[in-house]
Amino acid sequence: MPAEMAALEALPGVGHKTASVVMSQAFGQPAFPVDTHIHRLAERWGLSDGKNVVKTEKDLKALFPEESWNQLHLRIIFYGRKFCPAKAHQIEKCPICVKFGRKPIKK
Repeated sequence: MPAEMAALEALPGVGHKTASVVMSQAFGQPAFPVDTHIHRLAERWGLSDGKNVVKTEKDLKALFPEESWNQLHLRIIFYGRKFCPAKAHQIEKCPICVKFGRKPIKK
């Protein structure tokens, strides 16, 4: 298994996010893998404009210190599963949404 992003991304079926996960989890190199969950949460919490995962990754890397990226990406995923799910999202059950996130749309 190569230990460089470019070499990992050159492998068949390996994209940027997968290469970032391998660099982070297997090799302990600073990376901030952004999947659809992190992308959605970053937009929901106002940390990124949510245009695409490339922009979201750039925004998150600029906001947080490099030494926190590997753990923070996992923490965001686990937090999102527990408090801020994609389906049946209830803003009042997510402390981050309550304090910093978008307000519910009034119908």
